[in-house]
Amino acid sequence: MATHLLPKTSKKETSHPECTGVILLVERDDQPYVNRTKKTFHGTRVRVLDVPITTITELVLAAKKNGFSHVVTTRLDILQKLLPEELRKLAKISNYAGSILPFTVKDFTLEFLVVNPLKQLVTLSYGEFLFETYVSKVTKPQNWRATTKAKVEVLKSPDLREYALQVMEMSDLVAVDIETVKDPVPGITMVGYSCFKFGSSQSFTFVLPIKSMGDVMWMRKFNETKPSKVMQNGKYDSAYFFMYGAPLYNWMWDTANLLHSWYCELPKDLGSVAALFIRNSMYWKDLSKIGTEEDEYLYCGLDTWATGEACMAWLLAAPEWARRNYAMEFTVVPACHMCEMTGIKRDQDRLEQVAQEAEEYLEKKLESIRKMVGIPNFNPSSPKQCTALLRILGEKQATSSAESVMQAVMFKHPLNERILEAILDYRGVRKLATTYLTTGDKAKEFRGRILYSLSPHATDSGRLASKEHHFWCGLQIQNMEKEGATRYTLVADDGFEIWEADYSQAEDRGVAHKSGDPSLLDIFESGKDSHSYKAAMFFGMDYEDIWDIVENKVKRGDLRQLGKRINHGANYNMGAEVLVQTMGPKKIRAAQAMLGLPAHWELKGVATFLLLAYEKAFPTVKKEYYQSIKLEVRKTSRLIGDTGWTRYCFGDPNASKPMLNAYVAHVTQSLNAMILNRAFKAVFRELGFHPDFKLLAQIHDSILFQIRLGRTDLAERVKQLMTFGVPVTDCKGVTRNMVIPVDLERKGLTWKGDK
Repeated sequence: MATHLLPKTSKKETSHPECTGVILLVERDDQPYVNRTKKTFHGTRVRVLDVPITTITELVLAAKKNGFSHVVTTRLDILQKLLPEELRKLAKISNYAGSILPFTVKDFTLEFLVVNPLKQLVTLSYGEFLFETYVSKVTKPQNWRATTKAKVEVLKSPDLREYALQVMEMSDLVAVDIETVKDPVPGITMVGYSCFKFGSSQSFTFVLPIKSMGDVMWMRKFNETKPSKVMQNGKYDSAYFFMYGAPLYNWMWDTANLLHSWYCELPKDLGSVAALFIRNSMYWKDLSKIGTEEDEYLYCGLDTWATGEACMAWLLAAPEWARRNYAMEFTVVPACHMCEMTGIKRDQDRLEQVAQEAEEYLEKKLESIRKMVGIPNFNPSSPKQCTALLRILGEKQATSSAESVMQAVMFKHPLNERILEAILDYRGVRKLATTYLTTGDKAKEFRGRILYSLSPHATDSGRLASKEHHFWCGLQIQNMEKEGATRYTLVADDGFEIWEADYSQAEDRGVAHKSGDPSLLDIFESGKDSHSYKAAMFFGMDYEDIWDIVENKVKRGDLRQLGKRINHGANYNMGAEVLVQTMGPKKIRAAQAMLGLPAHWELKGVATFLLLAYEKAFPTVKKEYYQSIKLEVRKTSRLIGDTGWTRYCFGDPNASKPMLNAYVAHVTQSLNAMILNRAFKAVFRELGFHPDFKLLAQIHDSILFQIRLGRTDLAERVKQLMTFGVPVTDCKGVTRNMVIPVDLERKGLTWKGDK
């Protein structure tokens, strides 16, 4: 096995070297932030250097001479010198952050700890935490749990496989990881198994190559063993195990969910998880990109070893509230896995039709844009050309044509608004077409179905997030535009119809109950249409001016929609410029005309007026409620939800408006996410395996599913399972029972509705 690809280490195992001093080897750009490291290095002799280093050997000998036992570095050139030549071009500080790379010269070992650029102490909410955690590996090694030695055995013979099976059966915990290929078809190339016995200083890591049906049979045997299993983001692995008919028995732990349950703001890839929980971790994933097949086996084995070690470290150290979080989160995973492997059928004829319509629209829009800018070959998708256009339109220092930059330039003149609005519209439709409406060689279907993934650990609030499927196909299911035609291409299976059960104004109700604002609570107790009621309050009108109480329908949909947008932005402390970006200049100008505001007002002024309307209507939200969130984070560094879900907070909402906004949003988003997850699990457990029911996805505040034609009782049962009360305590200590109504909608033969 090509262990030469690993960094040089001493030949015999030694204890961690005592810290007699640290050389902080930084980039010039790190110098302004060096003073911020003093607290972390308190009591440790430190020398800061930003000078060129010719060779690592020279540095090691100088460190030995001057009594330094460790180097902490942010420098890529130093990292590259520590690595074998084959790995240097692939090396990134962000990948190796938290890694310890020992280097030995003449029986003296100097440990090099790689850390992120010091600027992250300021720019990332968790930057200081990670820096302190990583540095403690060298300044306080005794505080770190001792790990087993990583030793990988490739299972190429029947005897070794029998031996590995016996070891697994006698283990307390088995970590599992697969390696896969995309072409010619998605498949497993190898499976790693690391076996641990609690209290033992020894572990056993095996890698099973998958090259034949016989190998698959062994994989099934290993996966059926009784000990509890742990994986890293194991829904990926489970999808492939599903494909091979080799489900993993007793999968109890997942390191991505474990970390999210404790520190939801931190990165959750395996490299980051290992760096956080394992002192002697080192980034090894580049091995799979440059090495031989033997190196790939080593890489796979190290993956499983790190997964198991990180899991055991979490089990020993995690606080009780993180354990409760995990129990809430991981029990959502089976339902997500079922949805991912079910997917939604796609009508190819409709897809071709919708794709053609989008292409025709883009051609007309492109022609219009080119006429406006007076450039026959202008390309709205070209960053270079759009940046040049921004300079012509008055943004002389423009270096980017990102949407946020364009939104800012729109403020300067009505002509800018018209041109740039058209360009952003073109980009949006083009992105839609290239993301959701691809055909031919770029088609996203898997055997005629659209697949997707659903992740409980991808958002800070615990709300499920979506992206493409693990089989390198499919779509992000949650952000598919609601009003467009894409949903028209997603259809019910034969003999079934699509339904959606949606929590009605869930986040608004959450804000009302968490803030205790009497005006907000009155709206939901009145039985009136809440968005019309709020719009009337915002704009100084009567409710009857917006909602027809005789016909029981909206009268002024434009004002109701405007009030809805203001409410959504103001609920989460959105600023005026962000509201303009969210609503778009066209809608802001429409609101200006609708309300008769002065014509000379700039976009930001109109947005400010709209947001103030909310603050006047619901003063408790902006004052006592926000203040209670600041106070809770300052006192405990946590936000404890009414469902029991607890978030650890790295940021300071008193010093940072973005952090305040994030924590304000978290309180109600997490409340509703946990309520929906509870309902999602209930539906899965009772109906998930019913022959007349298919659970499809969780979409923001709703559950998407299919029922067999005529089984409307199952749809009603979904509504019943989603309807329950949750005691919610407001910022003044008053507890109320919150029940969110469920809107049950029959979509019919397509997700868009019957056509």
